[in-house]
Order: sequence, then structure tokens, then C-alpha cells
Amino acid sequence: MTYYLKYRPQLIDDLDIATVRESLFNISKTKNIPHAFLFSGPKGTGKTSAARILSKIINCEQLKDDSEPCNTCASCIAIANGTSIDVIEMDAASNRGIDDIRLLRDMIKLSPANSRAKVYIIDEAHMLTTEASNALLKTLEEPPSHVYFILATTNPEKLIDTIKSRTTIVNFSKATAEETKRSLRRIVVDEKIKITNEKVDKIIKKAKGSFRDAVKILEQYSNDETVLDTNLTFDAQEFVQLIMTKDDKKIIEQLKKILSSGVAVQVITEEILEVLEKQLVEDSNTKVIPLIELILSLQEFNKVSPIEELPLEVALIKWCII
Repeated sequence: MTYYLKYRPQLIDDLDIATVRESLFNISKTKNIPHAFLFSGPKGTGKTSAARILSKIINCEQLKDDSEPCNTCASCIAIANGTSIDVIEMDAASNRGIDDIRLLRDMIKLSPANSRAKVYIIDEAHMLTTEASNALLKTLEEPPSHVYFILATTNPEKLIDTIKSRTTIVNFSKATAEETKRSLRRIVVDEKIKITNEKVDKIIKKAKGSFRDAVKILEQYSNDETVLDTNLTFDAQEFVQLIMTKDDKKIIEQLKKILSSGVAVQVITEEILEVLEKQLVEDSNTKVIPLIELILSLQEFNKVSPIEELPLEVALIKWCII
């Protein structure tokens, strides 16, 4: 089992974003837990883990005095193992149409099979079509007493405002260095991994605020200590200077070289955007706005493109011809 699954948070206190812990503790201590939530934030920050923990709290048979789930009752164990038929996880990216939501609305009429309540966790909720969103809205406005919804999204601005207004919003920010360190510390201690503070800092920098990525890098390190010595980076400032020349052949040629050195497309994209943001905000260089818009507009295609680097290549070539 990978570290990320083995050390997936099982209690509110295991969640490493302080503001999320505080919000969920306050919610769990109330007698009337809201029936609709929106967990909003970047990937890898613990939204799905938090949704499962909240599902356990709603259904726990022996809730602790501090409102944490017991993790020993049949309901908690089933939810933790992903075998509870009353906690349904849906990916809105592949179940995004109105027919999918109509089917869901028919399903929620049924009583829970083995738990106190049914919980629907809808991931990437912003991918729902407008028609599907409006159909879901009717259910969120008057959900049956035995049904709870937890919507998760990385792009809350794409959700219709009426859905956001019907939910209790919990914001997940990018992990800080200290929060990431807290997450890694549990694994390092339990797995008895020998690692210096300097190398932990390297992992945190590479993870860019994602707990999931930090844990994956730590696991790679535990199997091969040289992984952190590999120079998986590039000179983003220099590459942006080349992009500004609009020489498409040289730009794509350089991009291929960077990719062949092992730098991930996501890292290249993020570092380009960081340089462009600095030029826009600090240097008031408004000429970079079209390039920023091009790169951002093609980010959704990253999830479906069979060639990972293709959306970035398209954005850079479009930039060269405008």
C-alpha cells in the first residue's frame, strides 16, 4: 500500500490545514450538521479525506466526546475501507449530465441500507453541466432528512452561484511549509525514514502546497535517496524570455529539451505562470496578459489530453501567432 493511502487522515485532528480542522471541529460539535457542503481548494489538499471523515461523523455509532469518529464501529470501518454502500462517491467529470443527476435524485429517495444517513460525495462538482447543476440545486434546497451532500471542487468560480449559496463552504488552501512538514513528520517517524531537515525542505518546495505530492515524493525518497538530488527543474525566467521572442520553432524545441530532462508539464506550466504573474503584478507588464489567459484557458484540457504536453504546446504556438 502506498504511503498516501496508508496514512490517509482518519480523524479531523489528522487533517493538516489548521483552518479546516477548526471548521470541521466546530461543525461536528453542532447537533444539526448541515445537509450540503462545498469543499473548495487546490488538488492534493485533503478534500476527499475530509469528506470521508465527515461522512464517518454523520454515521458513527459511537461518536467520541470530542466529536471525532470512533473508527471502530461497523459504519466507520466500512467508510474507511471504501465499502459503505451508504457513502457514494461520484466523479462529476464523468457523471456530469442531467440524466446522471436525475438518477441520483431517484436514488436518494431510498433509505440508508446500513447507516444512519446516506452521504453523496461529488468530486469535481464544477464539471456538472448547467442543466445538471440546476437539477441538483432543487435537491440541495430541500434534501431528505437522511441525505447529505459534500461537493468538492478545484474551481469554485465555475459553480453556479445558487449552488454555492445553498452549501456550507469549507475552504482548503494550499498547504503551508509547516502544514506539509506536519503531514510528513507522521510518516517519517512511523516508517523510521532517515532524512535531514534540508531534504524535507526540498520535498516541501517540490510539492508546491500539495500534501499528496509531498507524500509521493517522500515515498520515492524512501526507495531511492538520490531522487532529491536529481535536478528536476529549469530556468523559468530564461524560458519566458525565449517565449517573448515568439520564435515558435525555438520555443517548442526548448520545451522538448526541458521535458526530456524529466521536468513535469505541470511544473513547467506553474513556473511559467509564476514568472508571468511577477511581471504583471510587480513590473506592471500588461503585455503578458494574453499569454497568461492562453495558458489558463487550456488547463482544463490537461485532464483529457492523451498527450500531456499538448495543451501547453498549443498555448505557446497560439501565443506566437497572435
